Amino acid sequence: MRFFTFSYKGRPWRFARIALALLCSFVIPLLAQQPDTNSSLPGPGELSQASAIAATNTPATNSPPAVLPAVPATPAPMPVTAPAAEAIPPTPAPAPTSPVTDLLGSVLAALMALASLGGFLLYYCGLTRAKNSGHTSTLLLAGVLFGLTGYWIGGFAVQTGGIGDAHAALAQSLPASERSALNHELGPVAFGHHWGIMGSSGFFLATDDPARNGIATLFLIQAALLAIVLAAALGAALERGRVLAMAFCAYLIGVLIYPLLANWVWGGGWLAELGREFGLGHGVIDLAGAGVVHETAGVMALVIAIVLGPRHGRYGRNKLSNSIPGHNVPFIVLGSIVLLISWMAANAFSCANLATDPASPDPASGAGLAAVNTLLAATGGLIVSFIQASWQKRRPEPARLCRGLLGGAVASCGGAALVDPWAAFVIGGVAALLVQAAMDSLERRRMDDPVGAAAVHGVGGAWGILAVGFFANGTAGYGLNGVTAPVRGLFFGGAWHQLAAQAIGCVTGFVIVYVLGLGCVNLVQKILGNRVELAVETSGLDLPELGALGYQGDVEPEENGPRD
Repeated sequence: MRFFTFSYKGRPWRFARIALALLCSFVIPLLAQQPDTNSSLPGPGELSQASAIAATNTPATNSPPAVLPAVPATPAPMPVTAPAAEAIPPTPAPAPTSPVTDLLGSVLAALMALASLGGFLLYYCGLTRAKNSGHTSTLLLAGVLFGLTGYWIGGFAVQTGGIGDAHAALAQSLPASERSALNHELGPVAFGHHWGIMGSSGFFLATDDPARNGIATLFLIQAALLAIVLAAALGAALERGRVLAMAFCAYLIGVLIYPLLANWVWGGGWLAELGREFGLGHGVIDLAGAGVVHETAGVMALVIAIVLGPRHGRYGRNKLSNSIPGHNVPFIVLGSIVLLISWMAANAFSCANLATDPASPDPASGAGLAAVNTLLAATGGLIVSFIQASWQKRRPEPARLCRGLLGGAVASCGGAALVDPWAAFVIGGVAALLVQAAMDSLERRRMDDPVGAAAVHGVGGAWGILAVGFFANGTAGYGLNGVTAPVRGLFFGGAWHQLAAQAIGCVTGFVIVYVLGLGCVNLVQKILGNRVELAVETSGLDLPELGALGYQGDVEPEENGPRD
């Protein structure tokens, strides 16, 4: 598959200079930061620490260490008898706090994730035509709220109904007093192992716990992640999908498709148990939703694009593609910025309880690193897209750059705080290449995804899951999925087991979402019809579908009768 098209008809040295300058700016600082291994003298911090230990533990008559210069001895002061000091009990280490028990912080994190809906709205309106802007906005809003309704009715129970009796990632975010309210995980026992399939408690948020503060906060956080899934998936239906039909598709995503995969990875299901039950590393690791959130959204977008078919005029009879540009480039860029900021906050919160030391886990050990890695991955994606677009198209297209940025940010979600910053930059750059390759592949197959959701979220999310098996550095992740060891990838001395678990999770997510999604979308097609008529599509969907224009000019009120 060709990522670059080499041509010497233009000015190739211009792009070579750009690439060389970027490479030097990245490599030279790394070389400058290499420690001096030839020096054996202790640093200032080590020297002061050694001096303090010697002063407290060594008698005054001892000679100084050999590595220190001789200092003339000063007369020792007269001993002074001091009263015996009382023994001071050691200060107990602060107990790690759960992010869900801190209700205010959890609610703010959920609101930041929900703010990504504003980014999606700007991004989608910018990439589509002005005559459909009202339809785009309404489809996004209705779809998300229908999906959240399905999640409240049954999706939350399917996802988290069994976290009370499993080593689930979400179980650690609940107070101990509320875990017993969600303790019914259904699944068979085969080959001597339990295969968790779905939870069965918490429908309509009804539990035996009368307070339910922690459970309600957990619901809000997971609902915010579901909103990202719904908004991303519905992007493939823009400019031709019926609002009501797509809203029902979103309902089915929220009540069944998303919760099922989320249970398997985050709710103590069988993908999370691959480590404890079968020895495959830690099982599937997905800290911030590269697979559960973004791969699910991308595969659903692919299904919707296949069932709906391309927009009218997108492909001609000669099998050549016709570009349908959006109407507002600033909206595209601003929406991408809002999405990046929102995902940085969501990734930081998802990694807030990541332990880097099994003896004394720091409650906020991974938050800062996760946010920085998300930013660096997005930066790597944009820079690689800039170079690739400049080489192929002679100019960097804004929509293509934003796809690279978002693809890099999506790929960082898998191991946001498990990789080094340089690895996050590389992961983002590779994601940008894969996203563009996926866009080209869809175009060759005459598939129409107006916003590139299948490529950005599907391919970017799948790569983010696999990247954990390659780049996890082995410094964090103690206790994830019940495995008391750090997460270590193949490039950092780890065996193939973690990469195998990640690959199983990636393939399983694609298969289950594709099969269930195809059945659900076709069912809605039979009942309601997913696509508008050709005349409506060509004239614009705002008035026929909504009765109002997205961009309405000034209209004087009509005279309905004589004035008083």
